Amino acid sequence: MSSHSEASHRILVVDDNPSIHRDFHRILAHSTSGLDALDAMESRLFGEQAPAPRSTAAPSFELDFASAGEEGVRYVRDAVSAGRPYALAFVDVRMPPGLDGVETTLRMWRESSDLQVVLCSAYSDYSWDELVRKLETSERLLILRKPFDTIEVRQMAHALCEKWELLRASQQRMHGLSLAVEERTRALAEANTRLLHAQKLEALGRMSAGLAHEVNNPLSFILSNLRHVVRGLESVPWTSESEELREDLREASRDALRGAERIARIVQDVRVFARVDEPPRERVDVREVLECAVRMAAEVLGPQPRVVRAFQDVPPVLASEHGLSQVFINLLVNAAHALRGRPQPFLRLGVLRRADGRVVVEVEDNGCGIAPENLGRLFEPFFTTKPAGMGTGLGLSICHGIVTRLGGDISVESTPGQGTTFRVMLPAAPQEG
Repeated sequence: MSSHSEASHRILVVDDNPSIHRDFHRILAHSTSGLDALDAMESRLFGEQAPAPRSTAAPSFELDFASAGEEGVRYVRDAVSAGRPYALAFVDVRMPPGLDGVETTLRMWRESSDLQVVLCSAYSDYSWDELVRKLETSERLLILRKPFDTIEVRQMAHALCEKWELLRASQQRMHGLSLAVEERTRALAEANTRLLHAQKLEALGRMSAGLAHEVNNPLSFILSNLRHVVRGLESVPWTSESEELREDLREASRDALRGAERIARIVQDVRVFARVDEPPRERVDVREVLECAVRMAAEVLGPQPRVVRAFQDVPPVLASEHGLSQVFINLLVNAAHALRGRPQPFLRLGVLRRADGRVVVEVEDNGCGIAPENLGRLFEPFFTTKPAGMGTGLGLSICHGIVTRLGGDISVESTPGQGTTFRVMLPAAPQEG
């Protein structure tokens, strides 16, 4: 049997005596006129102004009744599953032959930890200390001796239901605060990671700049002498007996020259990576720069990949045209390497505008992909997954430096065997006034 109101609190009565069920229904399912009388009595007793009468439409209680402890536990479980938990339970201590009130309370609390409980008994089955020891709490527990008074039951019902509602509101607030703290902590951790990465790059850049400067002077001397030797080998007269030596010297000189020139390119990359000055900025159409980069990388891309363009109408960005071109060419060359040997190679170039106003350039391929353990290190200086001699490991770190100095960001998503997508996000240029 139950009585329901949309704004009601749910109360469960667990008692093996049907007459007790009728008593609780009479006391709690009726109108609030008795509470108005109680308010008037309290105001006269304490000499205070009586509060305004309660509306007859004020929230009442929805009552459910169980005749045994096991049934009461099931009611609580079903109510929680339905998302309509009970606020309060009146539980008889003696309910033979099943669970007594103490064990019933313990099991109900396992289903609904916030449930307020009033243990009802006409006998001194347990002392208060024994109840607290068995139930391990006194915060959600009251004792009501039978026979009980109507006003006492109503007071308990209203006070404990209000306490239950305040407790749930507090828990929801705490849950919201916990989520906010977790989000803030995550954001701070990400910001700290970015700061440490920036500091690491700055320190490494300064060191690299110093090393590049120290290496560049002797390297220039070596290159100059090697080129002189190669030219000299062509002009010196050789006898037929020394022709074999001549070829060996010529080959060795050329190999040394190629090695020195590769070192020179590495030094140049290091100097670009170490550049800490602010790049020049101008209004740049990223679509034009991307198309130009495609033409410049055409030899590396070759005729095989199917290139698809998805260009939206986007505003210009405030950037360095040369710097952006270097970024796009690097990404296209990396995509070309990832597509080698792949069936039906595919390259998608996208230009779009995000809701926050930033312009995004995407370079997507269906190549070999990048292993998850390497994704977090792609923008580290000197890190590369290419075979020895295929790269310096500075390309993507240079791209990262150029983009971030322009106030943008670069990210990557990849799945091994399926492909990779690089996204370059840049702030749009302010409108010309």
